[in-house]
Amino acid sequence: MLKKYVLFNLMLISAFGFAQDKKSEVQIPSPLTESKKLNKSVKEISRQLKDHTVVGLGEGTHGTKEFNEIRSEISKNLIDKNNFRIVAFESAYGDAAFLNDMVNSDTDLKAALKNYMTSIWQTKEIEDLLVWIRAYNKDHKDKVVISGFDTNELENSARILEKSDIKEGQYSELAGELKKKAVFQDEMWKKQNDPSFKLDMKAVIQNGTEGYKLAKRMDSIYGNRLGRDSELALYNLQLGFEIPYEAGKKNYDVSRDRIMADMIKKIQSGYQKKMILFAHNGHIALRPVIVDGMGGYLQETYKKGYFALATLTASGTYSATKDPRAVKNNQYASYPLPELLVNSWEEKLNQNSFENYFVNFQKDQTGFYSNSLKARFVGYGPITPATEKFTITEPLKLNECFDGLIFIKKSMAAEHLSDS
Repeated sequence: MLKKYVLFNLMLISAFGFAQDKKSEVQIPSPLTESKKLNKSVKEISRQLKDHTVVGLGEGTHGTKEFNEIRSEISKNLIDKNNFRIVAFESAYGDAAFLNDMVNSDTDLKAALKNYMTSIWQTKEIEDLLVWIRAYNKDHKDKVVISGFDTNELENSARILEKSDIKEGQYSELAGELKKKAVFQDEMWKKQNDPSFKLDMKAVIQNGTEGYKLAKRMDSIYGNRLGRDSELALYNLQLGFEIPYEAGKKNYDVSRDRIMADMIKKIQSGYQKKMILFAHNGHIALRPVIVDGMGGYLQETYKKGYFALATLTASGTYSATKDPRAVKNNQYASYPLPELLVNSWEEKLNQNSFENYFVNFQKDQTGFYSNSLKARFVGYGPITPATEKFTITEPLKLNECFDGLIFIKKSMAAEHLSDS
């Protein structure tokens, strides 16, 4: 009897395959270069996203060409047909504000990307998106805004404050001091890519504490006189100094995802425009998956107005850097994705008759996406035997972590911009 019971359960496990609901799925062409079919797919995906205020477009790795391409095409449609006007990246706010100026000029966009975006986004795919946005903005009064919601580099937020119309001596003094604090914090971040560098955490905490208090003081004195750009820059500085400030009080649980969510809400409310986010799956997620998940914080504010769309792939290559810190000058290389994990989401999704597809979990009737399986989330570092365990999630229900999914069966490494 026991043998029969075990055999029956093994049969159930082996039978657990892909349960398709064609009504909830949108097929995406393979390859993505089939423009007519891609346009049809993107139009339908965008139709299902258009009524949301904030749409998070995630990525299962920080270095996948197809993830960048499909998200760019969706973004174009949401901009052109559905009045989305902010495209924000998991990159520093101040840097992205200067990049926005460059997009609305005749400056070389490749150079602008290298100067003002974390290296994750310095790819041919993102350059092509910005070229499209530049052309769109030239033909429309209601322009698309390029923004960033991270605090990994702060100097350019301080530079925005220096450009303010307020010309009082005290204001200039506070802005100058904030810039010094920002420059120091940025240097401490970037120098960690040097193996010989030893971080002085006490100095970082002291600098961050002083920077945080300066930002709060400037806000209390000048907050109601600042224009939108300066107000957002000052808020970004406050958020950027918050982690070392709290560490000085022995509070080491400050969430980067909560900080990024706060910045997103501040940007969206400042412009009062619908917003698209480019970030890792772990960040756009509605609940913690490896990281805290800024998506959960956004859902608290926007309710059904926030949509979290993940992307996953089964095989191929991805780009990554061996540097421990993501900065503007990381060097990227291509790596093969590991073999599929047994009984993982990628393995099961790979069984779909569609090679590439979109599914809206809110419309799915199969219950398939409520199964609990592991998945692989890759950051900007290569997968090694020592780091692989950090790329594999705990068993998760996809439909509880995200509102929808784009699956690309076979993908390629992102095409990073060369130095030439």
